[in-house]
Amino acid sequence: MKIENIKVYNNRNIYSDKKVVVLKVKGKLEEARNFAKLCIHIQNLIGYNLVEYWECLNFDDHIEVLIEHDNQMLVHRVIEFALECIEKGAIPEHFPDKISKLKKLTIETELSPNTRLLKNACMKRGIRFTRIGYADTFMLGEGKYAKLFASIISEHDFSRVSLSSDRELQRRFLKLNSFPVVPFEVVFTSDQLMDSIKKLGFPISIKGCKKDSPNIVNIRTNQQALEAFDMVKSMDSRVIVERYVQGKSYKVLVVNGKVVAAVERTSPYIVGDGKRRISELLDQGEKNNKYIQKNILKQGFTLDDILPKGMKVFLKEPTSFKTGCITTDVTEKVAYENQQLFVKIAEKFGYVMTILDFVTEDISLPYSVVGGYVVDVETSCDLRIFSQTCNCDIFNTILDVYFEKMPNPSVPIIAVSGTYGKSTILQIMRYIFQRCGLETSIDSEIENFYLRNFGDLSDIKLVEFNPEKCIDEIEIEPEVGIITNTFSQNQIEKNLLFSRSIKENGYLILNVNDAYKYLYSAKARCKIVFTSISNHHPDLKAHIEMKRPCVYLENDVVKIFDGQQVFSFCNIREIPYSYDGKLMFAVDNILQTIAALHFYGVDSEIIYRFLTEYKNDSHQNPGKFNIFDINGVKVIIDSLNKKEHMKILALSLSSIGIKNLYFVCEKEQEQNLDFIEDKTKIISRQIEKFSDVVEMVTEGIKRAKKGDGVFIVLPEPLNRDVTFEIREGLAKRKRNFVNNA
Repeated sequence: MKIENIKVYNNRNIYSDKKVVVLKVKGKLEEARNFAKLCIHIQNLIGYNLVEYWECLNFDDHIEVLIEHDNQMLVHRVIEFALECIEKGAIPEHFPDKISKLKKLTIETELSPNTRLLKNACMKRGIRFTRIGYADTFMLGEGKYAKLFASIISEHDFSRVSLSSDRELQRRFLKLNSFPVVPFEVVFTSDQLMDSIKKLGFPISIKGCKKDSPNIVNIRTNQQALEAFDMVKSMDSRVIVERYVQGKSYKVLVVNGKVVAAVERTSPYIVGDGKRRISELLDQGEKNNKYIQKNILKQGFTLDDILPKGMKVFLKEPTSFKTGCITTDVTEKVAYENQQLFVKIAEKFGYVMTILDFVTEDISLPYSVVGGYVVDVETSCDLRIFSQTCNCDIFNTILDVYFEKMPNPSVPIIAVSGTYGKSTILQIMRYIFQRCGLETSIDSEIENFYLRNFGDLSDIKLVEFNPEKCIDEIEIEPEVGIITNTFSQNQIEKNLLFSRSIKENGYLILNVNDAYKYLYSAKARCKIVFTSISNHHPDLKAHIEMKRPCVYLENDVVKIFDGQQVFSFCNIREIPYSYDGKLMFAVDNILQTIAALHFYGVDSEIIYRFLTEYKNDSHQNPGKFNIFDINGVKVIIDSLNKKEHMKILALSLSSIGIKNLYFVCEKEQEQNLDFIEDKTKIISRQIEKFSDVVEMVTEGIKRAKKGDGVFIVLPEPLNRDVTFEIREGLAKRKRNFVNNA
């Protein structure tokens, strides 16, 4: 089996709604199937137990192998490993080292436990989670509601995080604000270390100023102190020496000015029975653990000592959840004065969320009475120490800070696909939404959609989906989607992907005359709405009989059927863009716009009010089917690149009284006008400068008589430039006429 191409998809794609890797291979079908199964098996071995989908698509000259994945960085290594297994005729379990390496890569590229749990909470609440790169950086929400996070540090805390990442700076800040902080000294030499020990006394702790530098605690001799100093000094130029405070160790989580959770951390310990040696009370792993041996020595015992009955010896320092410290929920026991202290510290540091390490004899008693010290202030730690110990939903509490008043912090999307009519429909909808006071924008790029729109202030996003582009996957999930029409079979696959992307509770608007409407509706998860310029269409009647929503025209009246009842919307002739109901492609656009807005939830009176205002002129939709009257000659401007579209528009113009048409276009576009029998009506040339366009337009207007039309077909942005030129020319002529009068 030979692999010719590999493509990794991380969103809904033309093959599947799952994340898949697609391999184009040559070989036998059975070999491809065994290879796909092996790739799934390897992913299961390294921890991706939910990955199970695979499929082989057999074509005449190749096979496409679809394999589900959940880590795009890992999937290439999995494929290489599977090929190696096949070549050697072995199973993956025969290569434990390779599996270990893949597991290590998984840990390096996957989300941290905190972020993974926060992502799960987001999924339950319907909050979009968008990862940025392979670090623990991500975005919650969409558009104007989006918040940027690094691990669990929000963008609000980015500028202040340096306070918690530097131990010296943090301690000086605490001391400056009169918060209880452990007595400390910053030293640079071993002589300074000895001087500090004289001032502070044993036991002491030695640590670097950087958070990632070593932290050696409970040091009781000069020799231990010098060894610890050398270790820390090799990694950090500044060394902190502080008094080691006896007492119980607590970790407190403060979120948005409130103590949310608190745990007591206790080191694992053994209890003497007065008979057995310490070595007999430890298991084999603990006896051989040098770290545990050192801790026992610090407490004045050796492994050969018999531990008195009832005496405890702690095996580890209660510093880390990962090292196996015992945690107890004390959230309800925290004294009010202590709570106030923790909240004030968080406020002074300016953090929305902070974790404090606090040492005191009993957290249920005021620190001013029994004493207590702030040992550390963090913005990030393993929150599982709280979520697995305390009786509260930590991650939903964090989400409430940012999204409490927004149960669904997303920006609604209405997307339009199809051969033609997309931009006009989007412009009409933008006009109506903006008249309603909503910030609305149109986007034609869907790659990395949510990241690109971070901070976008739009209340609603309108998206133009071009099925002619090379779009194999789609990230967005529109509330409403419209497929205007399908005039090319090449667009079907992309339109099917578009149909599948619409939200389950959304709507897909389809033209009843679209030959592929049933194919699209079969793939969509949402409700299907048909639109039709005739109430006699058999497919429309069948749709109504099945109690499915539709919008159609009956005796020039727009009717809306919501699945239960029919009501009249307005007469189509009241809408200027329909040109008295005669311009049928415009009527199609209008019906689909009404359907999209109505089923999205816009009030019918609002749609009617602003739709009857819309004229699709050079101000509202420049360069897109704008019609000017110049001395009785109708000048039409549009940007078309398909012969079928040009033909439809040319025929439609005759319905509004423009019988004789002249065409202005680029030389290379002339081939799209081969349906015009009289070639003298085509004015074309190679455009090198804008004056070439002006000369062609002038020539067309000169040839035309009153009642004739000049159809200017130019690509963007030339179509808009000509629109502005004509509009300004007419405005100038009108001003001159008024002034002369």
